[in-house]
Amino acid sequence: MSVSKLPRRLTLIAVLSIGLLGVGIGAGVGGLESHMTSASDTVGLLPATRITALPRPTILNGVTPLRVRLSGVPAPFSPHPALSPAVAGTWTRRGKSEFFTPKVALEPCSTYTLTVWAASTATGHSPLGKRRSVPLHVACPSVRGLQQILARLDYLPYEAHSIHSEQASSSGEASNSGEVSSREPSSRAALTARYAFDPPSEAPRARLADAPALEYGELDGTTKGALMVFQSDHGIEPTGTPESATWQALFKAAVHDERNHDSYTFVTVTESIPETLEVHRGNHVVLSTPANTGVAGAETAQGIFPIFSRFTSTTMVGTNPDGTKYSDPGVPWVNYFNGGDAVHGFPRGSYGTPQSNGCVELPISTAETVFGMLKLGDIVEVTS
Repeated sequence: MSVSKLPRRLTLIAVLSIGLLGVGIGAGVGGLESHMTSASDTVGLLPATRITALPRPTILNGVTPLRVRLSGVPAPFSPHPALSPAVAGTWTRRGKSEFFTPKVALEPCSTYTLTVWAASTATGHSPLGKRRSVPLHVACPSVRGLQQILARLDYLPYEAHSIHSEQASSSGEASNSGEVSSREPSSRAALTARYAFDPPSEAPRARLADAPALEYGELDGTTKGALMVFQSDHGIEPTGTPESATWQALFKAAVHDERNHDSYTFVTVTESIPETLEVHRGNHVVLSTPANTGVAGAETAQGIFPIFSRFTSTTMVGTNPDGTKYSDPGVPWVNYFNGGDAVHGFPRGSYGTPQSNGCVELPISTAETVFGMLKLGDIVEVTS
């Protein structure tokens, strides 16, 4: 190596050393700045909060809590999720989950929006960063729940599963009869909701000796009729089908213990000779009369049917068993219960044998009396 090249290398090493020293000094300052601003920089280094579980889109039981689970334990400052429309209830935290427990229940047959806020933060995570909103539909309660409420309100001739003793024990205020104080509507509301959404498996027991049969869990004629009476009493079109407005009215009536004040009324028609129609009110037969049912080829169908239409007078048209057409104007006191079949008045020389085209015919004066005893939804039961 020549002597002339040595200074250049030493110069180069010196420059590099100074450069490296400068870098070191700069890194030291940067490290200090990084330490001073670690609160903001650390957030960027943390994993983002994730939602790991949400309620199912369809809520089958409006009483059970809703659950939202995050990727970690919710931080103390993390906002609770929210329901819209607002519902009375409480949010609680257990482990990684947030639970909403309604004070009474979510509204049946309704839709809510569940919102998890962008600021939601799991411990050791950065915030969620984006608001998440999901629709939740609350299903209508089952037919069993419907039957339990209708029975509780005395619209069915059956005894619902008793809530009185449970309500009394939960409130600690039982009377001598075991009934619950009407001052406990919130408790009654909670129990009503519970038995609507999660009804007992055992069928209600008949409270009348000759009550029309009830198919527990089926929207049968007896249940549809009771529901039609309830709907009529509460200004709802008596369709016999439970929808949102009907469920709201049922819950309100159950919470306030608004029972049916009329005795349960129904009609039985016996096709054995002499054919007879009886009007039952509670456990009593309040009217019995000979009646005419359908002739061969136009028999009156047997079964349990709710009255769905009524007229003080109407024109009846149809086809006779021999194929001829008929049109009878001014048929009085008509209660339709099955298609074109009705209980009504009609002039005949006698009563008690098959003579009609499928209807149940009564003497005109008797038909007027029967008409005044009945209403939409009352049951007509035809048996052999």
